[in-house]
Amino acid sequence: MEKILICTRLFSSSYLVEDPLKEIRVSISPPIMELPLAPKTEYDFSISFANISLSKLKVKNAVSPFMFEENGTLVILDEPDRWSCIDWITLETRDFIVLPSDTYIVKGKISVPSGVSGGRYSAITFDINSIEGIPGSMGVKIKTGTLVFISIPSTEKKELILESFTIEKNTPEEVIFSTVLRNLGNTYLKIEGNVNIKDAEGKRIRTIPLKDVSTILPEGRRIIRTVWRHPKSGDFTAYLKVNYGSSSYIEEKISGKVGYEI
Repeated sequence: MEKILICTRLFSSSYLVEDPLKEIRVSISPPIMELPLAPKTEYDFSISFANISLSKLKVKNAVSPFMFEENGTLVILDEPDRWSCIDWITLETRDFIVLPSDTYIVKGKISVPSGVSGGRYSAITFDINSIEGIPGSMGVKIKTGTLVFISIPSTEKKELILESFTIEKNTPEEVIFSTVLRNLGNTYLKIEGNVNIKDAEGKRIRTIPLKDVSTILPEGRRIIRTVWRHPKSGDFTAYLKVNYGSSSYIEEKISGKVGYEI
């Protein structure tokens, strides 16, 4: 499995990618395509690949299966799993060169077969090499891309369960809450939520959003750590709320005292 520099949030319109030396700097738009498509539907798409670096770039693209690890890291798979849709996607070109300050439009087509249900996904990946490079450098290579999520309307089964909501660490400096979620449905789920902390009298102390999580794939498991820094001393109750649809949510609570492990 190969890790990749890629956007994983579903509300971004573009994504800036750069290597640590900033020799390669590109903008991908859209970084994510989220499409409701019926069976036997064809959909033409285009991806804007802008070279905002100083060197000419050679790019090789492909359609690749991927997954999210439990901590949310995206990895490219060697073989597709049952939820992949790589065989639904065709690209017009596989290799191209982009000059500095130029933009290349990658075109492709999605063909949804009959008899499918739920949600599917794949990545359109770009292997990028700097050709000329910055004087004195040796050139670099990075991998990025666009995520494609396809939902089949009226066939999705959304089911998210909370495996656990615990206090992983409890010190006077910070309290760390651990949330473990599992997707039992047949489609990807977009997640948002927070941990609402109240004192012994029920007064709200802090509201902490669930960070670094937006999508859980079917059969996927996600561990989310939420940090309460510089907590107020005393007893508290933490209320978890996780939204995963227009009106679907999970709630749980746990009580503790700052500086005391449960």
